[in-house]
Amino acid sequence: MEEFTQRQRAMWAAGDYVSLSEHIKGVGELVVARAGVEADMDVLDVACGAGNAAIPAARAGARVTGLDLVPELLEGGRRRAAAEGVEVEWVEGDAEELPFEASAFDRVFSTFGHMFAPRHRRTADEMTRVCRDGGTIAICCWTPEGSVGDVFRASASYLPPPPDFASPPILWGTEDHVREMFPSAASFEFERHSATIEWESLDSFLDFFMDRFGPMVTARQLLGERFDPLRADVRGIWTKWNASPDGGFVLPQEYLLSVIRF
Repeated sequence: MEEFTQRQRAMWAAGDYVSLSEHIKGVGELVVARAGVEADMDVLDVACGAGNAAIPAARAGARVTGLDLVPELLEGGRRRAAAEGVEVEWVEGDAEELPFEASAFDRVFSTFGHMFAPRHRRTADEMTRVCRDGGTIAICCWTPEGSVGDVFRASASYLPPPPDFASPPILWGTEDHVREMFPSAASFEFERHSATIEWESLDSFLDFFMDRFGPMVTARQLLGERFDPLRADVRGIWTKWNASPDGGFVLPQEYLLSVIRF
């Protein structure tokens, strides 16, 4: 397990996810709103990356902790928070072993972060443990039916299989799986949204993405010459999904927003 964790940390440190995540910041704003974050609440952003949800929660006046496995992403979050003049406590740690006391937070949320922790039940149990009675967990995860799900499947066909203890991240984008992971919840609310990318052209965004998205940077290092067919497959997927009417690039990326109340 420790070896897997080290590989995960190195993968997400590769490239430049901090700059890439700037283009889906709206998801963080939405999850904070749907979670009902208010001033003076204690809130936790799990697998926070560079703070797409932590920072708007801090702007709302909450006491915010952002936790991530990757020091480089936390440093990006510190820079962003400083630029916006908000305070966030940045903690290096694992979503499967949250270093906090039980019932420490009024709100717990994650945007495309916790879904990559390998043991889903353990991650969900940890998020539930640190959430207070009457609190809310809110998560945003890519759906299997959307364009990101297609890219995940294409990538998996080129890469070594994950270890037996690791569940597919894309499961978190299904309502049934979310319900199964939080059996003690009082209620669930589900919404589907799109984190849409708009760019001058498909190929220019493909270059931008491949140079910055840690899993693709790592895949290129691992696959060598076999990376070119994977890149071509991703280009084909995006060509299919491109919603631009005028030769530009508009990529809808569907995600499931789940609000879990206790």
